[in-house]
Amino acid sequence: MKSINFSKYQGIGNDFIIIDSRATDLYQSLIVSNKKIVSNICDRHFGVGADGLILLMDSNNGADARMEIFNSDGTIAEMCGNGIRCLANYIKDQSDKEVSDNCIIQTLAGNIKASFSTSDNVKIDMGTPNFIPSEIPTNLKLDSNNLASGEVVLGGTTLKVYAASMGNPHAITYVDNLESIQFESWGRQLENHSLFPNKINVHFVEIINRAKLRIKVWERSCGATLACGTGACAVLAVTSRLNLCNKEAEIQLPGGSLDINWPSHDASIFMSGPAKFVYSGNIEIELYS
Repeated sequence: MKSINFSKYQGIGNDFIIIDSRATDLYQSLIVSNKKIVSNICDRHFGVGADGLILLMDSNNGADARMEIFNSDGTIAEMCGNGIRCLANYIKDQSDKEVSDNCIIQTLAGNIKASFSTSDNVKIDMGTPNFIPSEIPTNLKLDSNNLASGEVVLGGTTLKVYAASMGNPHAITYVDNLESIQFESWGRQLENHSLFPNKINVHFVEIINRAKLRIKVWERSCGATLACGTGACAVLAVTSRLNLCNKEAEIQLPGGSLDINWPSHDASIFMSGPAKFVYSGNIEIELYS
């Protein structure tokens, strides 16, 4: 029987179980070897309940820490914007000394810089959006805007779909009214569409004005979630490239809002938003093996 301490954090409703696994073999022996452990812990009825599980690990490339993040079904995710804000605040909260105003976190999408404010807000340098189809990956082709795009027919409805990567893959489509779409059906079909060989996170976007966008999120391997930080960045990047919004905008998600700023189209995109402690506890891992 393995007793494990955990903390739960949420970023605008996107919630995560965080486990400090530094100097342990938890990653390999309890997680990689049996992904059902993760899915059971994340189960909202029989486990702790979360959109994902984050392991805090020792960096192997000189960063301050390393993040390994798992979707709620136990699969490994490359990156998560809300998750990395939560992990950054966890590191700050758990430190027994004054934490500097920033830290570098190693991820599968590269080293990510997190900057702290006096509140719960965390600003993340999310790197440069990637629109190269083979690197997203997607079978969509580049259009005249140098964006991967194409049309998809779902149940008789034709959707114009764009794709981008923020270290993980995102599909973006624009709608007139978020409340009138077949959200779950379209989200599930696009997630698993043959255009996206590694599956994809799906975002339905309603443009309020040039400084405000509303989106609904269907996350790869999770389903409907209240927020997606990398998705908010991808949405701003594509919408800005299409000249349908400003380089900085408020992205409204079901769980709250993020400020996304892309000062220059050849530079990093920045995400700012809250990350809050919910509770901590202890779980016996054998119950989920």
